[in-house]
Amino acid sequence: MGAFNSTEFSWKDITITAMGMVFEAAMEIEYDTEVDKKHVYGRGAKAVGIQSGNEKCTGNIQVKQSLLEAMVQTAQATNPNAKLTDISFDIQVHYLKLPDIVKDRIISAEFTKQPKSMKQGDMEMLVKLPFLALDIAYNIT
Repeated sequence: MGAFNSTEFSWKDITITAMGMVFEAAMEIEYDTEVDKKHVYGRGAKAVGIQSGNEKCTGNIQVKQSLLEAMVQTAQATNPNAKLTDISFDIQVHYLKLPDIVKDRIISAEFTKQPKSMKQGDMEMLVKLPFLALDIAYNIT
């Protein structure tokens, strides 16, 4: 039996990279994998199994405006009219607290919105970018 690893990571231990850059101005990241599941019934009133269906990967990343503008410039490097919602890319999330490291890869992420908003009194713009992905590879080597 393997040893139990009790390492807990904090925000300062996370590095997010995508589009050829480190996301220094990322403020939050959330991603998950969801699988459609349902009970399977046979004889009697109790379920006899659980059936799995489609899987979907979603998430969002919150960034400061400076990073948003850098991402737009990167997207427009090949197509001057591109929006963030037009491109597909991988996102790497590394959790590092030596000697432990966990690497997750969000595969073929595509943003579904490119919002901007500020209100009176705001001292910085924070933008939450929701995305869909084809897959999430957890704890890769």
